[in-house]
Amino acid sequence: MSTISIALQSQSLNLPEQHREPLSTQCKLQWRQGQLLVQPCHNFQQSHLSSLSSKQRLVECLKKSPVRLVRLDPMMGEADLKHWAEACEQAKKPAFLLQGTMSQKLPKRPNSWAGSVMRVLDWIVALVLLIGLSPVMLALMALMYPYSSKTIFAFSWRIGLRGKLFKALKFHTSPNHPNSRPTSIERWMRKYRLDEIPQLLNVLRGEMSLLGVRPLTLSQVVQPDPKAQQQMDVLLWGRASSEFVAEA
Repeated sequence: MSTISIALQSQSLNLPEQHREPLSTQCKLQWRQGQLLVQPCHNFQQSHLSSLSSKQRLVECLKKSPVRLVRLDPMMGEADLKHWAEACEQAKKPAFLLQGTMSQKLPKRPNSWAGSVMRVLDWIVALVLLIGLSPVMLALMALMYPYSSKTIFAFSWRIGLRGKLFKALKFHTSPNHPNSRPTSIERWMRKYRLDEIPQLLNVLRGEMSLLGVRPLTLSQVVQPDPKAQQQMDVLLWGRASSEFVAEA
């Protein structure tokens, strides 16, 4: 196992100045059994790696790296978690939430019969609902189109089973500008949770469950309340499936 500390600057987000979020000054990296563990690091001797100073270079390094998956410490903060999650997505390296100390591992659980049945039921119900609600989705898209200046759909990072990070799909119902107010259609869609209909695609991909715990947002993981902490514990100890990378 090897350890190194690197510096991450806010410029690595490649965002306009007004949208940048401050990243932590240092991250400690550890390679172990095909996994890359990323944790915040304070008072650690820093070794600057210019190849990791931007997201694109980080993506290139991850692509060339032999690691199978990346585990991220929630103590890194929301900006760092998003930065690494996006880089892992582009590099096609699955990213998981790291819980506990470095020596602790998430439990291995074989696929159970009940878990497999639940997964099949999730897939069937989601497919039926998606087909049945497709006219509703098309109608909502038609209603949203005149008010959408950028895109009809939006993505947000969520925490799934065994702590896996994934992008949840939903209709874009947030104001396009910080000082603007949501439109009546946007308020109506959020009130009845119609903006979450596209998440049926996430269920089909095995990232979410219609019967399980609701995935947490990055902000809930970084600063969890008691309810969010309980949900996170269930997600991290959730049933395994072939779509989730098992630890070596």
